[in-house]
Amino acid sequence: MKPTQQLAAALTLAVATATCLSQMQKPAAPAPAVPQPAPGPLNRNTIVLDAAHGGGDSGSRIGDSTLEKDVTLALAFRLRSLLAARGFTVVMTRENDAALRAGAPGAALTLDDRAGTANHARAVACLLLHATGAGQGVHLYSSELDAAPVEAAVLPWLTAQAAWVPQSAQLEASLGAAMKRAGVPLVSSRASVRPVDSLTCPALVVELAPEGDDRASINGSDYQQRVAEAIAGTLIFWSRQAQSPLRLPSERAVNATPAPNNPQGDQP
Repeated sequence: MKPTQQLAAALTLAVATATCLSQMQKPAAPAPAVPQPAPGPLNRNTIVLDAAHGGGDSGSRIGDSTLEKDVTLALAFRLRSLLAARGFTVVMTRENDAALRAGAPGAALTLDDRAGTANHARAVACLLLHATGAGQGVHLYSSELDAAPVEAAVLPWLTAQAAWVPQSAQLEASLGAAMKRAGVPLVSSRASVRPVDSLTCPALVVELAPEGDDRASINGSDYQQRVAEAIAGTLIFWSRQAQSPLRLPSERAVNATPAPNNPQGDQP
């Protein structure tokens, strides 16, 4: 081969090698953001009970001497006993007249604090217990938020329930059917009662009304026990079928590439 031909061949080889190395050194394109399960599984044996009101917040007055805060706490205790007997771990936002912050003596829990407690538990069901003198039986309310197809990587606090709305609706239907079987009058609807819209779990407002025309019947032990047993029985079956919504990964997680001194990539 002539010297000029040898030089041309060498230059061609050098260009090809440089092109190949350049392509090998290009960082891989980030993977597209695709739905994935929410971090951490549901705790299928955990139920959150939020007995509404407490302390200086007495809630509504039901009859001459009955306060909503007392009815909700009494129902919560009945439920806790039945659920514990069925193997559930029960997280209560309050166990006394007032719900207080841990480590802050005398500081009452806010609605956001209660939501934070519920979300931290990763419970299979979160029930916000209320009481009213209006109507009869049990009133069930799920969130008014429009259902979201997936859970966002960063959740706006006041709409965090959106991706859980379908699961909450299924839980509402199951509890409603149980109340009818127990002969308890039922009202089922949707409402934005705080803090239900901020919960990242299947969540419902369960509002207890009197059994009949007499408002004092709301305190009837047989009546409250029948309601509590219907709820507890439903939650046994619900705990096996509830599902977490799909969740979009964060932008950081999607675009993360291994650093030279960290071959395993960014850690959460």
